[in-house]
Amino acid sequence: MKQFFVSKTLPFWLFTISAILVLTISQLIQDGVFMDGMLYISVSKNLADGLGTFWEPHYSLTYYTVFREQPPLYFGLLAAFYKIFGTSMYVERLFCFVCFTFTLIYIHRIWKTLFSDDEQINKNSWLPILFFISIPISFWSYSNHVEETVMTLFTTMSVYYLSKVLFKKENVIFYLILAGVCVFLSSLTKGIQGLFPITAVFSYWMVSNKDISFKKNILYSLILVGTPVLIYSILIFFNNHIYDVFKLYFENRLGMTFNNKTRFTTDNRFEIMFRLFTELIPMFILMLFIYLFSKKHKVVTLNKNAHFTKITWLLLIGFSGSMPLMITLEQRGFYLLTTLPFFTMAGAAFLANRMGVLVEKINLAGNFYKYAKWITIILFLFSLTFTISKIGETKRDKKLLSDIYNIGKIIPHGNIVGIPPEMGQDNSLREYLIRNFYISSDDGNTQYEYFIIRKNLSNNLVPKSYLLYPLETKEIDLYKLAR
Repeated sequence: MKQFFVSKTLPFWLFTISAILVLTISQLIQDGVFMDGMLYISVSKNLADGLGTFWEPHYSLTYYTVFREQPPLYFGLLAAFYKIFGTSMYVERLFCFVCFTFTLIYIHRIWKTLFSDDEQINKNSWLPILFFISIPISFWSYSNHVEETVMTLFTTMSVYYLSKVLFKKENVIFYLILAGVCVFLSSLTKGIQGLFPITAVFSYWMVSNKDISFKKNILYSLILVGTPVLIYSILIFFNNHIYDVFKLYFENRLGMTFNNKTRFTTDNRFEIMFRLFTELIPMFILMLFIYLFSKKHKVVTLNKNAHFTKITWLLLIGFSGSMPLMITLEQRGFYLLTTLPFFTMAGAAFLANRMGVLVEKINLAGNFYKYAKWITIILFLFSLTFTISKIGETKRDKKLLSDIYNIGKIIPHGNIVGIPPEMGQDNSLREYLIRNFYISSDDGNTQYEYFIIRKNLSNNLVPKSYLLYPLETKEIDLYKLAR
């Protein structure tokens, strides 16, 4: 530990941790979540409360009474956190933070494995981590609890174990099975999108001048693919109901996706690739800065193609996870999160030699190191203070959440409230009601004891049998059935 605090990489780690605090943690700890994230949180909270089962989760009494939009692992894991730590908002934040932290740890481990033979580069694992957390959709995804945060952990773990097999030739069968288990867990989080690490062995065989034979390529791939297939087969063999669960998932959710019948479709299948490029712009800017800085200081690298195999392998894995997203017109930026660790590690590997030489040139007794160390310490303290100051704040839907908390004190837990048809797609309102108070909403003709309407909608949408409830609100009016 003492050696770390006099390390040449200390200022870079402090800067990276400061960026993590400001870009990710300060947003993660605040109230308010994107609608998909709140939907998943709500289903998980219900599962922890005994509503629904692992294979058939439950959302509300009026929508998704059996939630089959995604496979169930995310909900089961978060529900376990709720059961252990309670149902506070900060428990789901802790869950996301744990996924984020372990993803960074496995990025660090992959880097250490790939560059285990070069200490000058090996110690700069902060670089791919900095690139990863600099990407807007990356820190946005973790602060909004999308399922890709869990899937990214498992896909990154899988590639780590494969890197041990392919680059270190260590415990080959054991690590291949572990990688396959991680692929299974990834697919059980969000379906076929989580299967892309199975391409990693074949990709390595293609770019490594046949470092492994064709027979080994086939054998390794069969073990990697066969592991999740075997696990699914065993699950279905011992519980036929699981087959029905997946059959309905494929028919309903994937059927709508591949037939472009979801609400989140685009007109251009290539839009996701354009989005990938734009999301990586901060990394490209950092790369350009490092390159120009190294040129200014006359950094010379001896073998420019030394890491070609590693860079190409990482890029192929990244594209194997992102390019299939073009198959459908349902393309959303956060779907790319699972592939970003591999693009950022490839970008960092491209500059690995230059960055390694630059860091080695630092004089621990020189003024540059002293100034850089103290500046980044101050930056870290500022970032930590800034992050702590955000506890208890709300980053989105502040007025709506204030109204929800007030309304939840009046409407009994587990009730159903009426809403006008015009609010049938008001997902944020519906999900906050479920997550916080398990209050379902119904835009049909049934009259319930309470009725909710947005203030910006006409009062004519309120049935005549309701009277305005005397409650001070900002965005929502609450009505109660007249007796």
